[in-house]
Amino acid sequence: MTRPRILVIHGPRSPARHWSEEAAAVIASFADRVDLALDPAEPTADRERRVDAALAESDGLLLCGWGGLGIGYLTAERLARAPRLRFVGATCHYRHNEFVDVAAARARGITLCETAPIMSPWVAEYELALGLAALRQIPREHGIVGAGGWVPNFESDPPWPDRLAGRRVGLASFGEIHRHLARFLAPFEVDWQTFDPFVNEETVRAAGGTRAADLVALARRSEVFFVATPPNPTTIGIIDRSVIEVLPEGAVFVLVSRMAVVQQEPLIARLRQGTLRAAIDVYDPEPPEEHHPLRTLPNVIHTPHRAGNTRGAHTGVFRGQCEEARRFFAGEPLRYPLRSELIDLFAPAVGARR
Repeated sequence: MTRPRILVIHGPRSPARHWSEEAAAVIASFADRVDLALDPAEPTADRERRVDAALAESDGLLLCGWGGLGIGYLTAERLARAPRLRFVGATCHYRHNEFVDVAAARARGITLCETAPIMSPWVAEYELALGLAALRQIPREHGIVGAGGWVPNFESDPPWPDRLAGRRVGLASFGEIHRHLARFLAPFEVDWQTFDPFVNEETVRAAGGTRAADLVALARRSEVFFVATPPNPTTIGIIDRSVIEVLPEGAVFVLVSRMAVVQQEPLIARLRQGTLRAAIDVYDPEPPEEHHPLRTLPNVIHTPHRAGNTRGAHTGVFRGQCEEARRFFAGEPLRYPLRSELIDLFAPAVGARR
């Protein structure tokens, strides 16, 4: 049987962040590989011509990085000039419509996959670590010891929870990240609830939790409140004043998705009052200005958008694309097929392109 020809698109960051010898080995196990490096400084028309020439003789397309990597928008007309193309692998959190006409691709029998979920365990582990660090004030005490000090006067600490075991925990959203986090929480025997309008009670109970009536009810009972809500047109600012103000005194607020889903003003107000603790990995804008309160307040742990932003995570999602391509050309079911309902949920504004 003739081996398929796989076109791998590389962006400027691909070699350092996404490519790996493991990925190369997966492709070599079933296909012939062609690499095409794209430079953002190159005129768009020239880039698209090079992509189209390579696609004309390719059976599969893999994007080694996040998003479209400068391939332009694959219209129905451009796809028609790639008669052999049967598989497209990408990592973009369901924003394929920004660089390919998904309906036209599917009409031509092209299968698409989305491997962003592979990054979820990295994010969930980091989220758990942030929660534990905030409960135990680990960064603060690390700083005390590093500066020559020793054990602080803990008798003056407020009587707030200082361990995770047995706590009431809230999970804002119950997508891939929080499904992993729920598994990680099991040994701590926490009482966790979640609210996600797209997830039913049966799914939540099967994972060991209960479903709150709404975000306000979820926040009101949460001693530790984890936010991994993805940004889309329905979630911008959804963690608003009504949610933040009912968090119990001394609660821990952990954010790892995007600051766009949180109203910053009421969050910062509560942190300034000293009635809330937080661990924040994402900001708006990024990076925040030097003296931004989320950088300087003593009750905030601040990390530089690192929950899923590691070499291991990035090489993992691209290796996942390679493994999905191998499954496809072997006639096996995909583990990460592109889900239509999520494409619709994360649809970009009309005319948005990468």
